[in-house]
Amino acid sequence: MGSVLALVRHGSLIQSFVKRDLQVRYKGSAIGLFWSVIHPLIMLLLYTFVFSAILKIRVGATEGTEHFAIYLFCGLLPWNAFAEGLSRSSGVILEHGNLIKRAIFPSEILPVYPVISGIINELIGFGILLAALVVTAHRLTPVMLVLPVFLLFQFMLTMGLAWLVAGTTVFIRDLGQVLGVILTVWIFLTPIFYPPSLVPADLRALLMVNPMYAIVEAYRSLILMGRIPPWQSVAFLAAFAAVVFVAGYRVFTRMQPAFADVI
Repeated sequence: MGSVLALVRHGSLIQSFVKRDLQVRYKGSAIGLFWSVIHPLIMLLLYTFVFSAILKIRVGATEGTEHFAIYLFCGLLPWNAFAEGLSRSSGVILEHGNLIKRAIFPSEILPVYPVISGIINELIGFGILLAALVVTAHRLTPVMLVLPVFLLFQFMLTMGLAWLVAGTTVFIRDLGQVLGVILTVWIFLTPIFYPPSLVPADLRALLMVNPMYAIVEAYRSLILMGRIPPWQSVAFLAAFAAVVFVAGYRVFTRMQPAFADVI
């Protein structure tokens, strides 16, 4: 409960950090936050051109769409938000060393704003995905209304890992570099660029312990197939995300008192 109370108690401060983060990211650009719309739109058009027009890759009806670009974009939305939240959290404590040395500042909120910023960018991309589905005459179903539940699981998983990464990086500065390698390996172990049906049968057990596989498949199931994911997958994801969320916060708060001495 302490992790949830910390987020609620410092809600206004987290909001101000998120707002400033989004403003600083596009400060000085001619169209500002509109880049958040342009970038995913360009990526979707690029995926469509490369995979559909040039490579002519198709996925079967069992995957929910015949357009591989949409299939890929749907999987990349949660992954990009997850990877961005973890990558940026690795150095967030060190970047705000001046705040950490203030005894009254709640350093546990610092890894929160990169995670939320990543999810906001994901939601913008989700709007573009919906537009693409409408253009391609894909049927939208009420099942998509369940998506916020899985977005919550995604936030809990990312936030728990972000606390772990942010706290550990204070003591192990190379963790940020190692994390980049881990995320690169992780994305290829997750069926994002390929359907899970292509994974050899003797390796599919690895998918069952990959929480990002459960999240990506939940997105595709709800958005592209119009059905609720299997309850076993939902139960695993909910339990895993909750454990990581609580454990990440507890580990971070135990490391917290030593931050000021190390920075």
